[in-house]
Amino acid sequence: MHPLLLCACTQADNCITAALGRPCPAPSRLSSRGTVANPAPRALHLDGAALAGQLSLSGSWFDSVWEEGGFLNFTLSRQWYQAAVEQPPGPEAFPDRFPVFSHDPVNISAFDWLFLWALRGRAPAPDLAARQDAANAGWLVRYTFRRLDMLEQRASHCLRWTPSERSLMETLAQFDPSAPPRRQADYLVGLSKRIWDIGPRRLPGLLSRHARGVLAAGCACVMGSADLQKIHPHGAKL
Repeated sequence: MHPLLLCACTQADNCITAALGRPCPAPSRLSSRGTVANPAPRALHLDGAALAGQLSLSGSWFDSVWEEGGFLNFTLSRQWYQAAVEQPPGPEAFPDRFPVFSHDPVNISAFDWLFLWALRGRAPAPDLAARQDAANAGWLVRYTFRRLDMLEQRASHCLRWTPSERSLMETLAQFDPSAPPRRQADYLVGLSKRIWDIGPRRLPGLLSRHARGVLAAGCACVMGSADLQKIHPHGAKL
């Protein structure tokens, strides 16, 4: 579990303990809806709504709490998401998906959130990070990689390069692994758009694999150690 999620679960337990005046009967866990949930009302046969009204969220990672089905549901605040993004990225630092934002039913990809942060230099708007189209730059780069990954088995033989393909080769040659993350992210967005101007299916196999490799290497530079295969395994359906 992400260390900040563990911290939030502990805070929820402490809030309940303080309201009850005795230890929380069960540990809090991350629910499928993206809240931190605790079964205290069900375990103690208490009025959950009344208990929720007694909880103090001051100084916690939550901005609201409510009862449903015998569970107390704590909503993570914007401050929690910003704190999570500010953690140094690494293979164990982030889950594949962040929990759901309270006002948005769509799961936000951790890759998209971090990529947009690197591109813009600040925390992205949740509504933008949740978009599943080219307006979300993180989604565009991730989806482009995914398409090239699925087309990787195409033949690599090519006798003649078109002007568009030559232009793409020049763009690929401009890849600089030492560039700062923000510049790197901007380059990856431009590269993805150029690939879609040609059409991934129209790329010769050799050029497709080269573009895929540059996207993967560029994302690793931006994210620190992001593994795109973990986000979208090879062979995943569109």
